[in-house]
Amino acid sequence: MNFAKIILNKLYYLFFPQYLLAKKPLETKEFYLRIFHDSIKNKNKKLEEILIKKNIYIDHKWFEELALHTQVTIKKSKINYYHGKLLYSYLGSYLKDNRFDFINILETGTARGFSSICMSKCLLDYNQQGKIVTIDVLPHNIKMYWNCIDDHVSKKTRNELLEPWKNELKNIDFLTGRTRKVLNKIKSERINFAFLDAAHNYNDVINEFSFVEKRQQKSDIIFFDDVTPSMFEGVRKAIEFIKKNANYDIEEISASEERGYAIATKL
Repeated sequence: MNFAKIILNKLYYLFFPQYLLAKKPLETKEFYLRIFHDSIKNKNKKLEEILIKKNIYIDHKWFEELALHTQVTIKKSKINYYHGKLLYSYLGSYLKDNRFDFINILETGTARGFSSICMSKCLLDYNQQGKIVTIDVLPHNIKMYWNCIDDHVSKKTRNELLEPWKNELKNIDFLTGRTRKVLNKIKSERINFAFLDAAHNYNDVINEFSFVEKRQQKSDIIFFDDVTPSMFEGVRKAIEFIKKNANYDIEEISASEERGYAIATKL
């Protein structure tokens, strides 16, 4: 690490400790593996039925390996990474129905990069040229602990964490900051597909939606995560506003008491 990166790293830890996911490895490799194997057993019949109807599936072995490194964490709620399969399925269906020379995808709330990698995998599988722009307050190139199985090796940057998925990374641009400030840096005239999963409050969700809505055409899609009344009232309120005031057809999916989704298709 050169001198500039050392200084940047120290400043980051000094001024932005609230963004860190863990200050040290929280558990052993074996502990994360136990969580992973338990999560595999938890099938959601409702979501499996949706996937069967759409008949578009992500490679199982590839998907589970990605989930192990980017979605298996220590937290109070159950591990749930079905949204990766749903994103792949809905994006795949969109690509089957529409052919483009190039598409633009926006994601807010990168976290460890799981969702953006799943969407990039879909672009590769459907031979679709495109770019995914993903935004998060967590920086892409500063080493940290991520509350994941890789922590037992060392601190890693997100780029290092995702290094095994080099082909998928080629389609992704990582931007750092809050969406209210960073969205204006995006110059795409059209956003074909969006996954909104950043700050879970009403104002930020509506701000992100408004940015995307202006850049979408008929059949373009916005996928909202955490549409869960008991946990994220701001997201729920935003979806109700969009239903009443925007020209979108909205499909809601209640996966469990802890997780809900909304898929908005522009009319």
